[in-house]
Order: sequence, then structure tokens, then C-alpha cells
Amino acid sequence: MVGLDQRAPSIAAFFSGDDVRSGKRGRVWRDRLPDKIEKFASDGGLAILQLREPGLQIEKILHRAIAAPALVDIHTLLPDNPDDLPEHLLTSTTREDFRRIRKAGFTYRVTNDPEQIREFHARHYTPLVTARFPDDGHTAALDDLLETLDNGGELVCADIDGEWVAGIYNVLHGSHYALRFIGIKDGDDEVRQKRVVAALIVRSLERSIELNRERATLGRSLPFLGKGPVWFKAKWGGILTRDSRVQNLYMFMDLRHEVVRRMLASSPVIHAEGDDLVVSAWLEPGEEPLQVTVRETGRFPGISRWYVLGEPDTLAAAAEQLAANERVVPVSVVPGGGRPLWLGEVLPTPG
Repeated sequence: MVGLDQRAPSIAAFFSGDDVRSGKRGRVWRDRLPDKIEKFASDGGLAILQLREPGLQIEKILHRAIAAPALVDIHTLLPDNPDDLPEHLLTSTTREDFRRIRKAGFTYRVTNDPEQIREFHARHYTPLVTARFPDDGHTAALDDLLETLDNGGELVCADIDGEWVAGIYNVLHGSHYALRFIGIKDGDDEVRQKRVVAALIVRSLERSIELNRERATLGRSLPFLGKGPVWFKAKWGGILTRDSRVQNLYMFMDLRHEVVRRMLASSPVIHAEGDDLVVSAWLEPGEEPLQVTVRETGRFPGISRWYVLGEPDTLAAAAEQLAANERVVPVSVVPGGGRPLWLGEVLPTPG
């Protein structure tokens, strides 16, 4: 990864799971960078470049990459009445969450007491971030939370049998209600398994309606699908958008390599084409991968196109089901050969 100061370990984990190891670090001469990127990617690695400033030599190879926003924004639109929210949110993917939430018996309260905010920051928010993102987690400063208390900031708390177990700090921003910082007491994974994060999201969406807001923002997430943050937020009605001020990550992927295709099968990548957000995913042969792909391509409002890449026989067998979704664009790829198969070059030109 070149030029990427933050979230590099989390990005690597999407593609490598727990098998993430740090390699050599150091500076690379600008005129050698294109060759370094191409060599690493053509050997089966994932090369990611974040451009700090344009350069003619680098720009000559960018067409081989996809340009993924470093973070995607997610928001949800809400009904007018809080009583209508459960029906609005109830789907096949949230049904189990609602069951677990009811079973846990959470009760909720809203506070803007500064002492409660201090305790939340120390005992709930910081431990959870540290536990979930040990390598590159970033916690907002306590002063940042306290400064927003007079400008729409509030803490939604979840209790079980009178014990404060989790909370989410939210801010009322003009026309919308922003869900900001989640915390679980001492980062307790047993509490997390009770679906407390889902419970706090649902209660926050109710709170947004109570405050006469029809839109809630669910924060920003790395641009990867699979069972990650984007998937989780999308199941609560999340709509994906991009902020043009967020820098792109240029990802160089050589599709000749099985490990790269496997990456795209397990963690499809959200990337940008002009003002549109699109997804590139690899379809493995077999009925189960096809059904997962069909299901996933029907989700994620805000995605304009799904490029479903696969070998010719795989796409031929899936043609009828893929054709049922107008957002899907099949892209036939024959892995192998002596020349790199850059993802950015095999995708059809938009328009």
C-alpha cells in the first residue's frame, strides 16, 4: 500500500482474513513506483495506491486499476411514525436481530450528562474500538464529544436489568440525525453477541423520527462488501453514497491469480465510475455462489451496476438468473496467459 497512512491493516484483513503480516516499509522513488506496483500486483498481490498529487508516470497506469473511495457514506430514510419502523426494517436479514433484541430485554434512555459522556468514552467506546481494531482503530477525543453536547449531541444508552451495558453517541445535524460512536462496556463480546449494536441502531432510528428527522446517517465504512460493516448497515435500510471530497484508492488486481479472484468473491469491491458507485465481484462456479450473488446484487441501494466477473462456462450457466437483475453486467474472463489481466482493463467502458 502506497500513500495510505490509515486503515491499512483493516483493508488487508478484508482480503487476507486473519493471515495478515507486515512486510517491508520504506520510501519508493516516484519514477520507480509504476514498476513496483505492477510487479507486486502481477505476482498475485493487491497493490493499493492513494495519490497525494498527480504525476505523469503514475497516471499512465491508472487505467489498469479501479478507483475505490477510501470510505463510502451510508444513510437511511425513515417513516414518519416510530410505530411503523419495525415493519419498515423487518426483512429476512434483520429477523434474527429483532428476535435476539427481544430476548435480551434491553431498556433504553437518552442523556446529555457530561459525566455520563466521560464514562461512556472511557468504559464503553474506547475499549470497543481497541478490541475490534487493535492495529488501526481511531477514537475520537473526549473533548470532541463534549463540545457537541450543546449542538445536538446526546448519548443513547442500553441497559439490561438496570446495568448500563452499551451506548451510542449521536448528533442532531440540521436535517438529519447522525449515528456516530458505538461503545460496549469493557468491549464485552458476550454483550455484543446479544445484538446490542443492532438494538442501539434501531433505537437511534426511532429517536431520529421522534426528533422529526426523516433521514439518519450511519457513518462511513471501507468500500468492501461481504459480511462486513457495509453489509450490516445496509440491512437497516442503508443507502450508499460517496462524498467527492473523499480520496480514491487505486487498486491494481491481476485476475490471472486465484487468490485475487478469491478476494473478489468473498469481498466484492465498491468503486467509482464518474458519479456512480459500482461493484466488482467474482462468481465462483456452483449453485451456492450463484444464489449468494443473486441475493446480494438485489441489495445495496445506491449501487448503479454490479460487474459480475467469471469464467465463460460459469457465466453461461448463470446467465438466466443474472439477467433478471438489470443492474448486473456479466464480464467473461479467461484466467491464465503470460500477460496480466488487470481488473481496470477488463471492465467494459461505461456508456
